[in-house]
Amino acid sequence: MSELDLNAPITEWELDEWTPEARDELTIALTESGIAHKWEETVLLAASSSEVDVEEILDDLENDEQNDEQSDEQDDDGDSADSKVLGQLSAVAQIISHNPSDTNSIRTLERLLEEIDGASAPSEISDSAWRQIKDLVNQIEEALVGRTEPDESTAMDIAGRLFAILRSNV
Repeated sequence: MSELDLNAPITEWELDEWTPEARDELTIALTESGIAHKWEETVLLAASSSEVDVEEILDDLENDEQNDEQSDEQDDDGDSADSKVLGQLSAVAQIISHNPSDTNSIRTLERLLEEIDGASAPSEISDSAWRQIKDLVNQIEEALVGRTEPDESTAMDIAGRLFAILRSNV
């Protein structure tokens, strides 16, 4: 993804009402779409030329959130991870493999780790691949979080392996 050109016209979106998790999902969606962006606290900055694309992603995420709230009320099987989580893990792994100091990605990784920790394998992934995925996510977190000096090189290597596994299994 290219860097945001701060000399070009910029559009701002104040997203202070969004949860940190929702902003993390937005970051992933923007990265996956190749849209250069930057966060200043809870304000999203993107090139004005990408405004329509960003608005579409914002709308999609808001609609997904509403649908998730409705399906949570109907969902009685919360024991296995779903493909959305796998997609988020894949995107975060890809970002960390190139930029292990990206704090939004690290926070998203920690949130996803909590989400998958006790979950069983999704239907499309074998139990052994699922254990490997969870192990790699833990290793990335250990390399980046709670250390005096993060081991970014190791995190980049492990994140690259995780991305490759997720890409071949999802």
